[in-house]
Amino acid sequence: MPDITVLSGGASHVHAFSGTPVLSDLLRSLGYSVTTPCGGKGVCGKCALQAEGALNPPPVNGRCLACVTRVVGDAIVTLPRAEDLRNIALAGALPLFENNPMPGRYGLAVDIGTTTMAVQLIDLQNGRVLSPAAQRNPQREVSDNVIGRIEAALEGQGAYLEKLVLDAIAALTARAAKASGVPANQVDHLVVTGNTTMLYLLTGRSPVTLSRAPFEADWLAGETVHGNMYLPPCIGAFIGADTVCAILSTRLVHHTETVLLADIGTNGEVALWHEGKLYCCATAAGPAFEGGGIRDGVGSVEGAVDRVWVEGGELRYTTIGDAAPIGVCGSGLIDAAAALLETGRLDETGAIDDEEEAIAPGVALTGQDLRKLQLAKGAIAAGIRTLCHTLGISMEDIAHFYVAGGFGAHLDMDNAAKIGLIPRALACKAVSVGNAALAGAMMLLLRQEFIDEARQTVQGAQVVTLSGSPAFAEAFVDSMMFEEL
Repeated sequence: MPDITVLSGGASHVHAFSGTPVLSDLLRSLGYSVTTPCGGKGVCGKCALQAEGALNPPPVNGRCLACVTRVVGDAIVTLPRAEDLRNIALAGALPLFENNPMPGRYGLAVDIGTTTMAVQLIDLQNGRVLSPAAQRNPQREVSDNVIGRIEAALEGQGAYLEKLVLDAIAALTARAAKASGVPANQVDHLVVTGNTTMLYLLTGRSPVTLSRAPFEADWLAGETVHGNMYLPPCIGAFIGADTVCAILSTRLVHHTETVLLADIGTNGEVALWHEGKLYCCATAAGPAFEGGGIRDGVGSVEGAVDRVWVEGGELRYTTIGDAAPIGVCGSGLIDAAAALLETGRLDETGAIDDEEEAIAPGVALTGQDLRKLQLAKGAIAAGIRTLCHTLGISMEDIAHFYVAGGFGAHLDMDNAAKIGLIPRALACKAVSVGNAALAGAMMLLLRQEFIDEARQTVQGAQVVTLSGSPAFAEAFVDSMMFEEL
């Protein structure tokens, strides 16, 4: 029986196996985490591992794609070090309100993002906010987007996806509790928010209705599962509980003016409060804002280029932790594109003079990277513009613009406007509210009346469908350009 030797975290582990399994499947069966963002199609290259031995196809320059390589005999594989998330935004500020918490000693607010997960431990008896914790969503092993995960669930991986996220919640609970000196078994209530697909997968439901027209969810949460886990209600198939919680924490529907909220991430949701009514839309931005699909893209980890600017005609940069650059995260990607525009090395169509443009030693952006950024920022900008167009309002009519999400917390609004991610007229009105979804989940733990408010928000929301909309199609094409709109 052949052996596979796994080098991880400075240790060496030898495992026997049978057959000729795909490397990613074998490693997962042995308890190791392997990320396959493209869903195992062998096209994104993000699962490349250092490897040697009896592998088919053979490694190229000592590396192979784990999702398509079969282990046919003895082999040695080196796993990369685990990501240490340094810049993941946790909950934003909470509004003032009188506490009437869920019963019990401690509660945990959980936000299941497509790319990252974040939790916040709360002392329910005095309303004190205790320890946070965050990690990558382990479902990224299967796919980095909701469509890929829906397809995987329908192909029989639903139970595996459910286990991944439940195990992650348990691990985050233990971490947050340990940091506060709280026994994990004293966490009496959890409020778990996320987009509609994430909640389907959390509860083991088949997402078949989310996979085909007319794309209408047959379940919208708003109930307690697993004994003590409350899931806030969703508005629709693509407007989830995370948006409802963000609306709750920003007090969006309590404004007397026209107010816009955009949660900028892998999935972009936009909510507009206008003349006493709530309008929402969703647009798929993809993982570029979290560094996904970018050749030198990384998450918010030590060594990630997080700021880029022009000084003396040259690009300058900073990295998280002031470490040597290892890649570029979302905020650095936006800044870099704006800086390249400023220096003329990038034109409005997205073309660059060379095959790649260096932004730091060993870190560069390719033409393909910039194309993915164009698609991502175009989707967000077009969603905003289409929603306003549908209601017949201009950007000048918007009094406040809330930008939510972990990525949004580190976004330079001027640079976002320079590349056309957000309309220029909104840059001066923009306020970053951090992880507003997690803040909303905290509010549901601390005041039970907010559960009714969340339900009322869902009942009063009107979804504006972008699919098939000529206005959205036109706005998307226009928003693809790298120019101020």
